[in-house]
Amino acid sequence: MTILYVPEQHGEPYDKGGLLFRALAWGLKRVVPKAILDYDASFDRVAYWLVEVNDRGQAEREIGFSAAHEPLLFAPTDRNYGLWTDSDRVFLPEEWEARNAFPFDETQHALCAHTPGAPSL
Repeated sequence: MTILYVPEQHGEPYDKGGLLFRALAWGLKRVVPKAILDYDASFDRVAYWLVEVNDRGQAEREIGFSAAHEPLLFAPTDRNYGLWTDSDRVFLPEEWEARNAFPFDETQHALCAHTPGAPSL
């Protein structure tokens, strides 16, 4: 498995849209059911993701971090499939910075231990 550093880009399309786009996005957020239940409270604070990918470049696990390097979100869990782990995105390792020295397993286990409904690993 490879751990990739993925900068968060969730604000860019919204910021580049005009007033009509922002109004449409605002309306859709209130009508469409939320797919990632636990991500709402912290998603806007995510500065980057560490994504564990398999040999085919598919995301297996993810952890979202704040700008202060505090882990905020992780997936998959019993309640959340995740942002990257629930997508069909294929990561090409040569396009991203590898962070294989990061203690991903230990961090994921600690987050699971402190989160109700998280799977025991």
